[in-house]
Amino acid sequence: MNCKVQAVYKNLRYRVLSVGEERYILDMGGWSFWKLLFPFAYWIFPNTVYKIDDHELVEQITSPEVKSDSSGVDILLVSGIGITLTNLLYPLVKYFDIDSAPFINSIIVAIIFIIILAMFFYINIRNQKSLLKKVDLHQCVKRQAWIRPYSIKDFFITLFYYLLSLGLTFISWDMFIQFANGFILFVGIFFFIILILISFMTFKVGETKVNYLKKKKATG
Repeated sequence: MNCKVQAVYKNLRYRVLSVGEERYILDMGGWSFWKLLFPFAYWIFPNTVYKIDDHELVEQITSPEVKSDSSGVDILLVSGIGITLTNLLYPLVKYFDIDSAPFINSIIVAIIFIIILAMFFYINIRNQKSLLKKVDLHQCVKRQAWIRPYSIKDFFITLFYYLLSLGLTFISWDMFIQFANGFILFVGIFFFIILILISFMTFKVGETKVNYLKKKKATG
């Protein structure tokens, strides 16, 4: 069945799903490590949603309407600007050379990788605390939703951005390890952040599909 997706105001972790007359809050975050780096897992595995009966509250926490294709356009625009700047600044690359061995460069890449992930997990926790001040999700009925891309086109657009960002991240950091250049390192950081942000394209604002909703089994 079709489902309308709305963003939660100033909160990247959650989405509001409208399925018929029912409203659900989708929690994108466990934001586990593997979902950040492989966003298609959001489509493959079930996701936790919370049924919200207070529709007025839902209207208060949702963001203003935006075009459904804005997520893809925004990422394409940012990626295009990044690639353009890279080409324009390429003649200056040699001024960013660093005198360090490949082993040290590998450690630098690993540290930056961990720092960026830690930053996103921190934002994730802040977003959770922010929403819980307005909605007590612990009192809501939990369900599992199998959500699919709205169309084949949406799937391939997301796949294209994912492979592009993944490839540019890997190539940039591999070049940094070999040639020790700060500019190349920065390019890798830029596209790695884009790679993580692509996870939001799996639940972009607009229309999507929910195969079915199933009440989540109680644990403990």
